[in-house]
Amino acid sequence: MKKTFIIRAFLLNITLLILVIIYNYININTLDYKITNNYEKIISITRHFHHRYLNAEYESYKIGTYPISGTSNSGVIILKDGTYPKISNDLNDTYNKIIEVLPKDYVKSLSLIMPNAQYVLPLDSENYVINHNQLEDIIKKENIRSSFNAFRDDDITIKNHDKGNVKNQSIILPIYIKRFIEAIFIVDIDISNIDRYVDNYNNEMMTHYEVGNNNGLLTQKIKIPYTKDENIYIGLSFFCIIICVLKLYIVIECIYQIFHRVYLFFYQRIMYDSMTHCLRRNVFDIKYKTLNSRSVVLFDIDHFKFINDNFGHAVGDKVIIAIGKMLQRQAKKHHLYFRWGGEEFLVVLPKTNKQALLSYAETLRAAVEEMPLLKDRKVTISLGVSEQKQQEHIHQTIYRADMALYQAKQLGRNKSHYL
Repeated sequence: MKKTFIIRAFLLNITLLILVIIYNYININTLDYKITNNYEKIISITRHFHHRYLNAEYESYKIGTYPISGTSNSGVIILKDGTYPKISNDLNDTYNKIIEVLPKDYVKSLSLIMPNAQYVLPLDSENYVINHNQLEDIIKKENIRSSFNAFRDDDITIKNHDKGNVKNQSIILPIYIKRFIEAIFIVDIDISNIDRYVDNYNNEMMTHYEVGNNNGLLTQKIKIPYTKDENIYIGLSFFCIIICVLKLYIVIECIYQIFHRVYLFFYQRIMYDSMTHCLRRNVFDIKYKTLNSRSVVLFDIDHFKFINDNFGHAVGDKVIIAIGKMLQRQAKKHHLYFRWGGEEFLVVLPKTNKQALLSYAETLRAAVEEMPLLKDRKVTISLGVSEQKQQEHIHQTIYRADMALYQAKQLGRNKSHYL
């Protein structure tokens, strides 16, 4: 039993491990697609700001800082008197569209950098450092072309930047007017949004990916759109997979044990006699009627009516129960034992020669005779034994054993007879 449990547990855990790994492997391409698609949505919103800028009206501004209408932490910084596009509301609207795709905790800032003006969302006016050469610095640092014939999709780029312990990604959109760069629109997002996205995907799909595990199990490189050499590595967490497999195994094992016990409960009541725990006679006709190359031993209790009449039916039942238990102790691995009638029992054995068969029958007879079942009286049994002949139905063999049992009784009972 213990060996069977260990083998079952080992095979089930190995199977579950393979299935969990396959399931994760299949889903990693879906995760790759969803991460890429998420970036594409943000890029699309960012690119649309270019069209808003081109269609914006202009108005005069004097040097100073102006709040963006409808917000409390955004503003426009004017470095030189002049006319500038009325793009404040468009900036705020773009921000609202981005946070529909990405939680606002991961959207760090939006900024439109012009030679003499800076539109910033959000704006910390006390700590914001004004740089009059910011546009030129960004062009130089990010290697952006100062002039271009027309806007192209590959003009937009995503760059990673470290700010202390925080890694940000900057989506950089250069805006060209009449072939020359006029402004740069920048969306800064927290790069940890990828971790959040992977965690959410794990929770939703019950997968076990982790970001940055480029030496892990089944690692996959995911290319971030609009970047040159910026990739992320997503691998399977072997520890999480093992925990998942163990949890699944515990659940399956519990379900198995419940169903197994329910099955045994009903199986034993259908298959086995409740008094003796021997197989029922009707089970023989259902399951064993096509047996071949067998030997049979058929026996019943001598003078059983006398026992019931003189000692009571309760004592008679105890005698039957005791003989049933004895039969189970004496039975070998390949023996089948049945309660064939009220006090009659049948044992079906593999094909056995006459001498060995009679020896086994005598063992049963002697075992019953030695049992102290009644006060001042021994309980005995008479036995008929027979071997199945070629092309003979098992019921014919049992019939001959029944005839042998009858002859054993005729010869004085407490005997074994072969026919």
